Amino acid sequence: MYAVSDFEHRFAEIKPVLAGTFGSSLIIAPHPDDETLGCGGTVALLLQAKIPVSFLFVSDGTMSHPNSKKYPAPRLRTLRESEAKHAVQLLGGHSSEAYFLAFPDRHVPDLDSPYFEAAVRLVIERIGQRRSESIFVPWQNDPHPDHRATYQILQAAVSRMNRKPRLIQYPVWLWEMGSPNDMDLIAQMSLYSVDITQTLDKKMAALWAHQSQITDLIDDDAQGFRLSKEMIAHFSSPREIFFELNPNTHESEKENI
Repeated sequence: MYAVSDFEHRFAEIKPVLAGTFGSSLIIAPHPDDETLGCGGTVALLLQAKIPVSFLFVSDGTMSHPNSKKYPAPRLRTLRESEAKHAVQLLGGHSSEAYFLAFPDRHVPDLDSPYFEAAVRLVIERIGQRRSESIFVPWQNDPHPDHRATYQILQAAVSRMNRKPRLIQYPVWLWEMGSPNDMDLIAQMSLYSVDITQTLDKKMAALWAHQSQITDLIDDDAQGFRLSKEMIAHFSSPREIFFELNPNTHESEKENI
């Protein structure tokens, strides 16, 4: 076993790939801002190369400030969707390519939920509309329950498809809440790094678009969420890191497309 901090020091050993190798992509974000934190620089590179990218936001993000009187859940949902669309535009995309499932924050249906099947069908419909070569999704064991549930939904959806896209996993909460056991699981996966030096400014601008998550815009909830400086620092690197299971299988399938 080795710690998360040790893993960060090994980034230079991770196989570098060009963003374009992922092809047309669907970015699945459990909450507005995950799309930017996890793969914003890579998204910007894809869009810069005129490679189609679309976005699927799974939860409404309203539990970030559950006690705010100024921003009750309906208003906060509207705000977070607006911030997400702005972030997409700053990355070089179109807000029309952002789709919102709006499941309640902290209650994205997991395998044990009676709403899991409905969520899977919604995602299958969305995937079918885009036929993306790659789907970016949070790492399967990411410590946040909505992130794990999102992966479970996607995995179930893709298992029913004849033409299977690559599943490219991005970590978000691993840096803050990961364990040595997580590192053992990651060691069994294929790891890639993408140099985002060219688009790091776009990524940080897109992150800044999520004002409700990084500033005191919502100032009447003492328990409200705010990304820490340390958390943001993890995602200010000129490289983004991704994990993938069974890449050889995906490559053989792509040859038949």
